[in-house]
Amino acid sequence: MAIKILDLFAGVAGLSFGFELIRDGSDNPVFELHRAVEIDKYACETLRKRYGTEKVIEGDLTKPEVHEQVIRECKGEVLIVVGGIPCQSFSLLGPRSGYGKQMEQFKQDRRDHLHKEFTKIVSELKPHIVVIENVKGILSKKDPDGNKIIDKIISDFEELGYNFKNNEGEKYLVLNAADFGVPQKRERVILIGILRNWKDIKVPVIEPTHYDLNSKKGVSDKKLLPYVNLFEAIGDLPEVEPKITKTGIPKNKWKVVEEHNKKIRNGLDSITFDKSKFEEHISKISESGKQFLCFVRPNGYEYLDHHTARSQQLSDIELFKNMNEGETAGEFLNRNPKLASELIKYNMDTFRDKYRKQRWDQPSTTIFAHLEKDGNRFIHPKQARTITPREAARIQSFPDDFVVCGPVSKKFRQIGNAVPPLMSMNIAKNIARLLQ
Repeated sequence: MAIKILDLFAGVAGLSFGFELIRDGSDNPVFELHRAVEIDKYACETLRKRYGTEKVIEGDLTKPEVHEQVIRECKGEVLIVVGGIPCQSFSLLGPRSGYGKQMEQFKQDRRDHLHKEFTKIVSELKPHIVVIENVKGILSKKDPDGNKIIDKIISDFEELGYNFKNNEGEKYLVLNAADFGVPQKRERVILIGILRNWKDIKVPVIEPTHYDLNSKKGVSDKKLLPYVNLFEAIGDLPEVEPKITKTGIPKNKWKVVEEHNKKIRNGLDSITFDKSKFEEHISKISESGKQFLCFVRPNGYEYLDHHTARSQQLSDIELFKNMNEGETAGEFLNRNPKLASELIKYNMDTFRDKYRKQRWDQPSTTIFAHLEKDGNRFIHPKQARTITPREAARIQSFPDDFVVCGPVSKKFRQIGNAVPPLMSMNIAKNIARLLQ
């Protein structure tokens, strides 16, 4: 019988999804999602579509009735509790990015205390293992008294009888998703706690499966594969074009824009997958890329979902065309100040990487929920547009049969917030060894 998991602050359950991919020697699943708890209605739609209604608890964990439902439906059932505590207040991209007017709000953000809800659930369910994922910013975040939040989270769980120390004496891990075959450089803090009354043992160190070709580290270890790059991950997907928005266009030209947009192939939310193009692509890439694509194209799934290009301002499309691979807005400004001043419509004193053209030969930079607003940091290396939701999902290592519900902006948000399943699968492998 599969070991049951409770996923708190689940999003689209990328963390527990990685656990569900683990199989035993008879190819039976080792883990099974029992309940996923999430407040976002679109993420809950996605979860219900994939897992069914019974496994999804939609609501705010700080409300007593939601807390009680979780305990009622999970007590005596789950042995593992996982979750990504909401991290906006810890993120170095959000309120910590330097806007002084936001600093007081940042210091008092109520989301800093959501870990207490996690702790309450664990104190009542007493699972054998807890796994918590968060952004690196949590390592430096302090409460109003100057105490580190990370230390408080760990000590609260230690009081409940959990050990977080590994063989190296560390109580948390900083993992880079690229080290586990995800085509994205994404560092996250991982806490693994083991109930001492169950097994008084050290937490396993999660060893990488991939290495950076540009770094000497890992080169001598023949067991490791090179990082999966962006070309390998999304290079088989059909070309799509952005439609032009009317922003910045004189009214007397709107008709021309409308006629232009009628001819644009910006993609459909679901099309039949082009297997011949996929096979041609897979024949040209490394073993790393082949393994990744076998992972994201499971069971002969027939469709390609959410591969639709966002509409863009004409000035942005021109900017995208003129930027070099890997280049940021600030670097483009230094290289071509005249054209940059014509095309870039925002103040360059802050966020000089607000625009970034990704590179084919490297993993992507970190995908995040701001994709809901725009994709300017994720410009396609070869096409004058930002990435599509399906490309974002591939970069996060979600299989192509993972269908996301809601409007396009909410698809991006769900994908950007998720834990990459390939990374969580590698965490789960180590935990499976403990349980076996």
